[in-house]
Amino acid sequence: MPMGHPRRSTGPAVLRTGAVAVALVATACSTGNPPEHTDTPTTESAALRVETVGGADELDERTRAEVEAAVSDVLSAYVVEAFLGDFPRQEFVSSFESFTSGAARSAAGHIDLLTAASVRDATDVRATELDARLSFLTEAGDVHGGTAAVHFAFEATMEDGTRRPLALDGRFLLDGERDAWSIFGYDVTFDDGEDVDAESVP
Repeated sequence: MPMGHPRRSTGPAVLRTGAVAVALVATACSTGNPPEHTDTPTTESAALRVETVGGADELDERTRAEVEAAVSDVLSAYVVEAFLGDFPRQEFVSSFESFTSGAARSAAGHIDLLTAASVRDATDVRATELDARLSFLTEAGDVHGGTAAVHFAFEATMEDGTRRPLALDGRFLLDGERDAWSIFGYDVTFDDGEDVDAESVP
């Protein structure tokens, strides 16, 4: 698998930080129906909102709901480990447990772009927007993979009490071949005031 390399460009950039451990709640929306803004379970973090926008025409309602739930679990696990764990902290490698082995190795090289490692001294973070638009690769009613186009936004509280908006935008490539969904590639931008992209697409 080709290893991704960061690319820099001008403009706002992406940064991530985390400090509160909160449960993510996933809400799924079928093709053609935009996700509703769901009340969060607590005042701490927004819920993960999932919308299927492509590849669902051949899927029955039950299958679509199952794959949406499976992908939601993968994305939720990643967000919690990468951005919403206890802070300050030093360890971020566990953020990639839902990645394939090759993608996890690549992601470890981009750990400052895919996790809150660069702001490990932050004291708190909450998710303000967690949106994912899913497109699935299907054949004869079976789902083989997909893509999640994401917009993940956070508000981090730094050591001095200031608050910093953070955002992760881009796409994650998903493998659904072995009855367990995983992330096998990514192409994302992390925003903290200086654009930095991370890409690993096989």
